[in-house]
Amino acid sequence: MTAGIRIVKLSGAGNDFVALGPEQIARLGDDLVPWIRRVCRRGLSVGADGVLLVEPAGAGRVRVRFHNPDGSIAFCGNGTRCAARFARDAGFAGERMVLSTAVGEVPAEFTGLGVRLTLPPPEDRGPLAVELETGERVQGRHVVAGVPHFVIEVEDVDRAPLARWGPPLRRHEAFGAAGTNVDVTQGTAGGTLSVRTWERGVEGETLSCGTGAVAAAYVWWLTRGSQPSRVVPAAGVPLGVTFTGAPEAPGEVRLEGDARVVFATTLAPEATGFDE
Repeated sequence: MTAGIRIVKLSGAGNDFVALGPEQIARLGDDLVPWIRRVCRRGLSVGADGVLLVEPAGAGRVRVRFHNPDGSIAFCGNGTRCAARFARDAGFAGERMVLSTAVGEVPAEFTGLGVRLTLPPPEDRGPLAVELETGERVQGRHVVAGVPHFVIEVEDVDRAPLARWGPPLRRHEAFGAAGTNVDVTQGTAGGTLSVRTWERGVEGETLSCGTGAVAAAYVWWLTRGSQPSRVVPAAGVPLGVTFTGAPEAPGEVRLEGDARVVFATTLAPEATGFDE
């Protein structure tokens, strides 16, 4: 029975998500993945960059599963921050909690800027030149920040042809069967790093990407020896990314930023009552 499902819509620095608690997850049952594909359709339904399934898992602990709009499961940095906001508001945890995610246990705490996560260190897989079927050669760096990213430094982030590069790079054989997210980045002398991201699972550019911000900031640190003061995604809402350790052997990563509730509602049957 999927009529009357109660949802909360959240935004994390421009990434938008639909969040469900345990009662709604149970109600959807076997229809969950088809429902996710339908509810994420912009123009026909609520529209979102993914769905968060959030459940209490003991004192100060929360279990989170993130589904992309295509139904696939992944880790999402901004989604995890929004899951923490949902969990606190639902009474599952307080101002500090540990979230069980696709990359393991992630501590979260509320700050003046929103929610801060402590994430595992990124993995540098080195520079890579990828040749597209058109013959165009794209130079970037392959980084795993919970999920894979191909980070491309450009002279003008706004003019970079992400819509042209994204689809072929996302599924290029150089990144194996899992594919990759694609980020174009541009830094300034003041330490601000601008980022645009083409996300796998969404199969399009999103207004923000938490793991993309981490990957781009890590490449900047590796190649420049200094950490950016802030990372600004396409939405224009800044994220804070800080690393411990050294560039060649990073320690924990802290991802901090806005995690806001947009609305809470009960969906009408028509919201997801259409063929995929």
